[in-house]
Amino acid sequence: MSTPISRLLLLAGVVVLTACDSGFEGLGEINVTRSAPERIELPDGLVVGGTRGWCIDTRTTRTDGETSVVVLGSCAAIAGNAFAPRPEVPGVVTVSVESEAGAVPPADILQGFLTSEAGRAALARDGSAASVEILDSRTTEDLVYVHVEDKSIRPASGAAQDYWRALFGLDGRFVTVSLVGLNDRPIDAPSGFATLAAQVDRILSANSR
Repeated sequence: MSTPISRLLLLAGVVVLTACDSGFEGLGEINVTRSAPERIELPDGLVVGGTRGWCIDTRTTRTDGETSVVVLGSCAAIAGNAFAPRPEVPGVVTVSVESEAGAVPPADILQGFLTSEAGRAALARDGSAASVEILDSRTTEDLVYVHVEDKSIRPASGAAQDYWRALFGLDGRFVTVSLVGLNDRPIDAPSGFATLAAQVDRILSANSR
């Protein structure tokens, strides 16, 4: 039987790999009439939607298996439409949602785990705690936010070595939201936290009962 922390370990690993492998491509062929989806409903009924400028990348999003992983990028880039909205910061947002409900630890327990050696290993692309430094960590009553530097992320991937992540429960499911910037266009810390918090608020409001 899986424990909340073991589920978190698995979920964190899925998000790290997906966020780094999703691609950081610019606009492709320009088409001023194309659009990209701004929201998606998962098989369990939960809805993931992007804030302004962020759209669903249907090529890399998957909703089958134990964890649904939704990848969001610039609406303009995904649609190939120069007139479509763009986010205020460049990068990739990844939302990961457990398919089955279960117990979700409180925010202080999650924060303690993420700053532990096992937690830092789960946050690292190469699985090594030595690769990760927690630059900042914040909690609210129900949420944990972390700003992470992962030295195992290769610059050649196009992704920045630091990223932001939020962890929380929604209808008994673990949810993580991650923001990864571009290696050549880094996101400052205040903008990173603000962008992540806005995306979390968007998901919570889309699923308010």
